[in-house]
Amino acid sequence: MKTVQDITVQSDQLHKFAERLYQKAGVGTEHAKLMADLQVETDLRNVHSHGTRMLPGYIRSILKKEINPTPQIHVVQEGAAFAVIDGDNGLGHPPSALAMKMAIEKAQSVGVAATGVRNAGHFGAAACYSMMAAEANMIGFSTTNTGKATVVAPGGITPVTANNALSYALPTGKEQPIVLDMACGASSWGKISTLKMYGKPIPEDWLLNTEGKPTVDSSQGPVLMPAAGPRGYGLALTMGILAGPLVGGLMACNKNHGEPSEHFFWVVNVSSFTDFEEYIAEIDQGIKTIQASKTMEDADQVYLPGELEWRKHEAWIANGIPLHVDHLKGLAGIAEELGVDIFWEWDATKS
Repeated sequence: MKTVQDITVQSDQLHKFAERLYQKAGVGTEHAKLMADLQVETDLRNVHSHGTRMLPGYIRSILKKEINPTPQIHVVQEGAAFAVIDGDNGLGHPPSALAMKMAIEKAQSVGVAATGVRNAGHFGAAACYSMMAAEANMIGFSTTNTGKATVVAPGGITPVTANNALSYALPTGKEQPIVLDMACGASSWGKISTLKMYGKPIPEDWLLNTEGKPTVDSSQGPVLMPAAGPRGYGLALTMGILAGPLVGGLMACNKNHGEPSEHFFWVVNVSSFTDFEEYIAEIDQGIKTIQASKTMEDADQVYLPGELEWRKHEAWIANGIPLHVDHLKGLAGIAEELGVDIFWEWDATKS
C-alpha cells in the first residue's frame, strides 16, 4: 500500500492561489472569487475530490474552449416561486450559487421555491448550495445531472444514468447544520480517485468492466453500480430528471460526452411552516439524543450527516488543510502553464 503523503497548506493562501489561477485563465474577478470560495470550503470539509483537485480540469476545459470563461448568465423563465437560469456554457458554480440565492429570496416570500440551471458545467459539491439555505434558516436541497451515463440499473451492464449527487442541509440552533451530501452510485468517481491516490483498495461491489464483471481496478472499471441496488438507481434516475428534462436538459442516457450539465435546487422556509425557535430546539435536542445513543463495541459514537466534515473544517481552518502531494502536483502543473507561482514548499521525500 502506498504511504500517505500530505502537505499542509493554509486555507487563505490556497484561496488566493485558486482565485489567481482562475483570473489568469480569463475568468472574471467575481466568478474567480466565487470558485475559490466554494472549492476551498469543500477542501476544508475534507471532500477534496470536489474541491481544488478539480481546478486543473476546469481550467483546462476553459483553455480548450470547452467552457466559456465569461458567460452571460441569464434567467430564461421566472415566477413567484420558481426560476430557470441559463449558464451560457460557463463554469457550473456561478449560476448554481445564483439559483440557490434566488430560491432563498423567493422562499422568504412564498414559503417554498425551486430553481434550475441548464447549459452549465459541473457544479462541484452539492452541499455548497444546500448549505446556503441552512445559513438563511431554511432547509435546502440541491442535485445535479452531471453528464453522460456511468451508472447501471440493477441487472444491467449498460450505463443508463449519471452518478448524480444530492444534498440536503437542515438548519439547527446551537449545533452545526445537518448536511447530507451523497452520490447515487456506489461511490462518487472522485472518491474512487482518492482511494487510488492513497493506494487504498476499491471495494469489490463498486465497479464493473465493459463486460459487466466486477473489478477493483479503476482503469478497467468505467461503470458504477448504484448505491443499495434499486434504491440508488431510482434516486439517480429521479435526480437526473429533476436536474435534466425538468429544466430543459437531457436525460443522461441521451447525452454524449462533453454536453453541458444541469442542476436543480429547492428551499423550504421553516418559519412558513412552524415557529423557528421551536423547530431548532427540537432539532438540537434530537441531535444530542442521537449522539448519546448506544454504540457497537468498536464505535466511539454515532454521527449526524455532515458532522465529521464540520469537525475537519473546524480543525483545518485553524491549522491548515492536509493535501496529498499528487493533488498539489496537479495544481502546480496548471500554475506552470499559466505562469502563476506556487506558494508552498515541496518536501523532497514526498514529491
